[in-house]
Amino acid sequence: MAGLKIEAGAISLPTSGAEVTDATFMEAGRADNSNGEFCQVRGAINPVDEKAPKILWQVNLPTHWNRKALQMGGGGYNGSIPETLTKPTLGLDNVPTPLAQGYITFASDSGHQAPNADDASFGMNDEAMLNYGFMHIKKTLDVAQYLSQSRYGSTPRRVYFSGGSTGGREGLTAAMRWPEAYDGILTNYPTASFVGLRLWGAALARAVYDDNSAGWIPPGLVNRIAADAITACDALDGAADGLVSNPEACRGRADAFIEGLRCKNGETGHPEHCLTTAQIERTINVYHNGYSLPYKLADGINDYQGYNSLEGITMQLGSQAAYREPPVSGPNAHHSSRAYEFMQSFVARRGDFSLLNFDIRNPGALKDRIVHLSEQIGATKSDWEAFRARGGKIIWVQGNDDPSVSPYVNANLYKSVVAKMGEEKVDGFMRFYLVPGLAHGGGKFSPTWDNLTALDNWVENGVPPAAPIVVDATKTATKGRTRPLCEYPTWPKYKGSGDINSASSFSCASE
Repeated sequence: MAGLKIEAGAISLPTSGAEVTDATFMEAGRADNSNGEFCQVRGAINPVDEKAPKILWQVNLPTHWNRKALQMGGGGYNGSIPETLTKPTLGLDNVPTPLAQGYITFASDSGHQAPNADDASFGMNDEAMLNYGFMHIKKTLDVAQYLSQSRYGSTPRRVYFSGGSTGGREGLTAAMRWPEAYDGILTNYPTASFVGLRLWGAALARAVYDDNSAGWIPPGLVNRIAADAITACDALDGAADGLVSNPEACRGRADAFIEGLRCKNGETGHPEHCLTTAQIERTINVYHNGYSLPYKLADGINDYQGYNSLEGITMQLGSQAAYREPPVSGPNAHHSSRAYEFMQSFVARRGDFSLLNFDIRNPGALKDRIVHLSEQIGATKSDWEAFRARGGKIIWVQGNDDPSVSPYVNANLYKSVVAKMGEEKVDGFMRFYLVPGLAHGGGKFSPTWDNLTALDNWVENGVPPAAPIVVDATKTATKGRTRPLCEYPTWPKYKGSGDINSASSFSCASE
């Protein structure tokens, strides 16, 4: 493999070819290798535009190959090669890794190199932006298949994808754009409505920081809102287990809950006591209810639903009221920073862009660019017939406690697929789970299970996941507790007796 050149014609999307830059034989039994014997191959895909960065990739070729491959997704704005020698996202620690099971495992940095996943400056270059949006996925697969052919004399008979967040979006994108190339997808809390999410961050910035940060809520009050919501809604699922498993019932109490926190009798607000009208009508409204637009993004979408910010999640509003220019995640609201990176580098493409002078409902000359980007980056279509017809399967997991991707946005995307294709067809190829306690990875309940085996069994044998049991992997006192993974729209309800840390004490209920 060392020094191998791959001609551009072997890659189905525009490149200047690729080459192997390093190939290392990894012996079984080495102290730094728990994956059995394999060849670790690294390389680069060269751009067409000489100003665009390369796509760096890694492909692991096991000696004892099972004739299958697993592509791994990234996170944030990417910029580095994801880990390819470990378990799938939300996989079990006590199950052999995919590579140890005989899968080719591979991934890329999505077409640029950055010190952290918050850096979106690569978006100034069209080829780098399109690579991030979708092209790197197939280019990297083509390289992996070429190396498979070189090593084994054949390409994989099954190709799967696993990822979370950006990686979850990449998995859905793979099946959406190249249904003939992928057999199964494990997508976890995906940024499927990518542009919609970035616009939500821009709306939040205006809600929080307009009028000298009139909408900013101090950390003490943010934490109190989350804690009081959990106290009020925890037992709505029948068990006081620290999880709000019935957020729909909890949301029914939201108006009364927030009114109880409203400043009264002339009060003007207190860090841990009450909420002003500006804080409620601006920040709470955007966080809890989202927004709607007078124009449409890709696939007819014109809104982004809010979060469970009055049902137990902790709003990410930053540690200080003062707005930095540009905003910085931590001192400022997390989503405002991500929105600024996107608007500056992907949309406006100029250094003097100001988030606080931008109105998502009236974007002016930027509207066409925003709509165009929503067609390039995202996975919001409702017609998956081509993928379904060839036997493809999707297992989609989303957390109710996610503060980064709205669970209601992904639930609505799933419902749009059902509305388009019909429940029977969708049930034959897609499972969607909303998990209480799961944040954007981690949270109060992090569901781990042998998800790759479940996906492979569905693809190979036509056996869908049947009430799988998931194990909490959080580093808390409740680590190891179990719950049933309930198909949407059901949720785990306590049966009224039995160990509240055991899945056997819960059933999947709809009311």
